[in-house]
Amino acid sequence: MFKQISSPDKSLFFKPSLLALSIASMLSVSTSLQAQDTSTEDANEEVEKIKVVGSHIQGGKVAEALAVSVIDAEEIGTLGLDSIDDLLQLIPENGQNFFSEAENISGGVNAARGDIGTYNLRNLGTGNTLVLLNGRRMVNSASYQTEEVGGSFVPVNSVNVNTIPVHGLDRVEVLRDGASAIYGADAVAGVVNHVLKTDFVGFKVSGRWSEYKNIPRDTQTLNVEWGKDFNNGRTNLSLFANYYARDRVNSQDDPRWANADFRDRIPEGSLWEGDTRFRNNSANSNFGQFDARLSASGNGLRGDFTFTDSSGEFEVYPAGDSRCTFVINAQTCGAPDGQGTERYNLNADRDLSSELTRTNLFLFLNHEFANGVESFTEFSSYSSKTNLRRHPSAPFSTSRLRLGAENYYNPFGPCGSPNRLDASLIPDVPCEGLEFQLDNYRFAEVPRIVDNDGNTFRFLTGLRGTMGNWDWESAVAYSKATKTDITRNRVSNTLISAALFDSTPNAYNPFSGGVNSNIEQALVDVERKSETELSSFDIKFANTDVFELPAGSVSAVLGFEWRSESFLDDRDPRLDGTIVWEDFDGDTYPFVSDVVNSSPTPDNSGSRDVVSLFGELQIPVTETLNMQVALRYEDFSDVDSTVVGKVAAGWRPIESLLIRGSWSEAYRVPNLITINEQIVARNNTRDDYACQYAAENGGDPDQDILDCRNSIQRIAQGSQNLEPEESTNTNIGLVFTPIDELTMTVDYWSIEKENTIGLFGEENHTLLDLLLRIQDGNTNCSGTFNPAVTRQAPDDDQIAIYNAAGICPAGDIQFVDDQYANLDTRNLAGIDVGIYYTLRTDDMGRFKFSYNGSFIEKFEQEAGGDAALLAEAQANGVLPMNFPIDGFADLIGQDGNQEQRQSMRVSWRKSEYGASLSGNRIGSFYQSSLTLDDGTRYIIPAMTTYNATFDYRFDYGETNTRLRFGIRNLTDERAPLADRFFGYFADAHRDYGRSYYIDVATTF
Repeated sequence: MFKQISSPDKSLFFKPSLLALSIASMLSVSTSLQAQDTSTEDANEEVEKIKVVGSHIQGGKVAEALAVSVIDAEEIGTLGLDSIDDLLQLIPENGQNFFSEAENISGGVNAARGDIGTYNLRNLGTGNTLVLLNGRRMVNSASYQTEEVGGSFVPVNSVNVNTIPVHGLDRVEVLRDGASAIYGADAVAGVVNHVLKTDFVGFKVSGRWSEYKNIPRDTQTLNVEWGKDFNNGRTNLSLFANYYARDRVNSQDDPRWANADFRDRIPEGSLWEGDTRFRNNSANSNFGQFDARLSASGNGLRGDFTFTDSSGEFEVYPAGDSRCTFVINAQTCGAPDGQGTERYNLNADRDLSSELTRTNLFLFLNHEFANGVESFTEFSSYSSKTNLRRHPSAPFSTSRLRLGAENYYNPFGPCGSPNRLDASLIPDVPCEGLEFQLDNYRFAEVPRIVDNDGNTFRFLTGLRGTMGNWDWESAVAYSKATKTDITRNRVSNTLISAALFDSTPNAYNPFSGGVNSNIEQALVDVERKSETELSSFDIKFANTDVFELPAGSVSAVLGFEWRSESFLDDRDPRLDGTIVWEDFDGDTYPFVSDVVNSSPTPDNSGSRDVVSLFGELQIPVTETLNMQVALRYEDFSDVDSTVVGKVAAGWRPIESLLIRGSWSEAYRVPNLITINEQIVARNNTRDDYACQYAAENGGDPDQDILDCRNSIQRIAQGSQNLEPEESTNTNIGLVFTPIDELTMTVDYWSIEKENTIGLFGEENHTLLDLLLRIQDGNTNCSGTFNPAVTRQAPDDDQIAIYNAAGICPAGDIQFVDDQYANLDTRNLAGIDVGIYYTLRTDDMGRFKFSYNGSFIEKFEQEAGGDAALLAEAQANGVLPMNFPIDGFADLIGQDGNQEQRQSMRVSWRKSEYGASLSGNRIGSFYQSSLTLDDGTRYIIPAMTTYNATFDYRFDYGETNTRLRFGIRNLTDERAPLADRFFGYFADAHRDYGRSYYIDVATTF
């Protein structure tokens, strides 16, 4: 049984007293049944728009049976959002933001960098939510990255929602139900549709200036909206333009982030006090460790350990360090290995958030012909530029560099070298000098600088009209997204190897402490160019009166869709095998690249065509029971075809109560990246649990001798054998409207997903390797243990410590051979709750209150095969409880999978005045990597933030102006402490604290 221990950071909670004062949410998420003002024709028309979400049939009564949340333009405006990715944080049904720059700072060229955000409904993964713009698909982001599914990371690609301007939105619709039969077979977790203002009339200019209390960032936003009717109202041309700029947020902007060793933030008496897992600085620095290629006895060094240990290894420290036993030069000194490394502060200069400029442009042209046929055309353009500072590179432990005996700055270099130690100190070192292997070294002279430029455009045109009793609509669209990602100050393996063997003063000097080291000769720019394209054609026919039943007319839709999607990922020549480097162990492409600290990646491309036929019926079974039945056939050019269905129903036993439910299927094929991927090697920092077990039980608990967390290469392949994922969604709920002004909703939902595509994972493979070693003890060490883990031969220290722990010795991991696989079933279930109330008074104005909560009841990935063996061994006490089995078994509450997310909001408006107060709560979860030996979990507590706005409107001449003052994070709440790069869990939380903004909008 797991114990629950909280993180030391405080947590704020919604309290009944605040409810009494109507402390409400960042969101006013209203369902299609939300109480609305029906006193005007405009309001009725808006209700009708919202009701059609989740159905192709406009005005169908069954729409009220669909679990839809809507965020309208008014609510979006009072939330103080700068980007759609800000909105992601505030939707209770949305999960973690896996594109957070602060969390992706460890990722290199293989991460999707720059200005990008995407939905992750139900925490099922970003590729499981279908994203629409005005009801039609959007092109995927040009770049992609990986997300953990099972025990390791698989490629994902999804829409970049930051290509949509916040200030041009009419509303955002979130269909919290599977909708594959309606919108496409990959709509597993749900659908998010962004509806823009397509027929705007007028001229409006708005701007916003924001500043933060705790950091020097400020942001600026400028928006222009213009529209005009022509031809007696039959033609409308409208334009929306948005410009947004923000400053970077750097680790040195706040003392909370300035030092990557967060142990000083753990309070005295905590179970984690002094825990080295919070020590997130690095053992790799400009003051490295050097391992002689010959042992000390064979290289002429003294046996009194003045210079090296018995293995011929020595450490380098800043000059004057008390650990030193000899002087190297004015900047550095040395000592035999074993004194501890000089650790590097990774947060000395790296960004939590990039410097960004972004522009959006949308153009709409609508026209009604004399025969009643309407044409609609839209064009959109998006561009962004980001600049990000990252920590400097360190060589992979699997491909260590060497220092030539002839290197000009080698203190054990050839006789006659000006930098060789005095002959009286090393009389027996051969005159040709000694060659060393670089260990624990980082090229820390300069940070990596990432410039990322993104561009997206979309053109769509179509016609709609009526033919007899059938309404029809058809459109063609083409979209393209491109990204250029350039990382500066990367180190070429080829160039630095040559510099390390240079006998002239131009050689690279690893003994300079980073001062005048000649690193510039090895620096290169690394470029990645990516693009995606989407072409589509669709046509559909709708009839709201196909035939009559006793309870009313049956409505139907028939449709056809074709789409073609493609991607291209063009990697730098130093990564894709054009420029090849062979390391000193003989490894080369595709296992080693020419860029220090970057995995090799071949160029990749692919395309597929999809043809869809779909139909939908809305059937009035009785006067109080309506049903939706939908069926969709999809044929994929590169995988099998499929048929998915959906059934939904709404029953109103009494006028104030609606009982609703749905059942649907989804079919998600392997994405284009995965299915076109060949063998791919990836180096990631991972824990070797066999090593950790040996350290904890063999006398090295602080890992002063062993290094159990380092770069491990994973080789993944087998994508051609994958089967599509299949899932079933079930929803049942109640909508209660006791009075017109009050609506309450409760919905239970579940998703059962089979054949989830994932990997067993590097760390799970090391756990399996440990389990086999524990079972065999250390009396018979001739076995292979886990064949997927290939290790180097153990050194003397490893042999001693592993034997002391009672298991067979193991050397450092060379690589882990993982295979893409269809994992066992993934199950999710939960409850959504909504409360909406509107109060209108003659004297006090209008008050609106809303509450939304999403509560996860189940989130598990069934463990089969080797994962089941690990789970059983841990349950039986064979494997320690603090060694997590990544990605399997019960995932609820684990590593950002919050059990609860809630939002509330209250707003008031009277005449020219308005105000709002809102709150957003992200529930608690535990960080699995911090679990103690007895199973005690480190709980990261819930985080609650509040926002407030005040508006004033006035007329001046022929203009109307609205002034708004807003405060985000009213109580200056900071993110709870976690063992992450900046001391908080950035996929779930933000840690910037309070900010203020002034927003001015003028309508002419």
